Amino acid sequence: MDLNIILWGLFALISFFLLILFIPYRLAVSGNIQWMAQDKSGNSHIHLGGIHRGISISPFPSIRIGIGRFDKPLFSFSLPQKKQPNHKNRKLKKKNKSNIPYIKIGMAALREIHFDHFLLNGNLGLPNPMYTGIIYGWSQSIGRLIRGRKVDIVINPRFNNQFETDINGRFRMKFIPGKVLWQAIKTYFKFKK
Repeated sequence: MDLNIILWGLFALISFFLLILFIPYRLAVSGNIQWMAQDKSGNSHIHLGGIHRGISISPFPSIRIGIGRFDKPLFSFSLPQKKQPNHKNRKLKKKNKSNIPYIKIGMAALREIHFDHFLLNGNLGLPNPMYTGIIYGWSQSIGRLIRGRKVDIVINPRFNNQFETDINGRFRMKFIPGKVLWQAIKTYFKFKK
């Protein structure tokens, strides 16, 4: 009798784990940066799951976790703020040659992640108009290069020698954790030989 309960419990646990690994997930990230001269503000939200169900994390300005809808969670709570240690004298770490395979592992895993939507719009103004022009030029060239229904980049430059930045951004991606994990493991053992 006890063995039967243990086996059914183990079967349910393995089934739940496989279900989590092979169900497609959608990850949505959105944020806003507003920087006007001395006034700085912003926020960001990460939502994992569907439109009506999921887990929402708001890491900025304070860490807040919610369960349910993205805009109106059923349950949410805030994490306490940590004090930042003051590290003025950080030693520079030498570049390790073993990082090269990890970059390839990451690229193999990224091939299994499909981007659904990318949106970036708002006003961009920096104290130096040259930097504003450079960033505006790069954003327009990237926007024209990957133009489509899934990509929308609209940046309005402000050349008035002061911070006047108000940018909204959002992107969504869809992935199956089992496929991403399988690609990462397969690539890792290819380089392990």
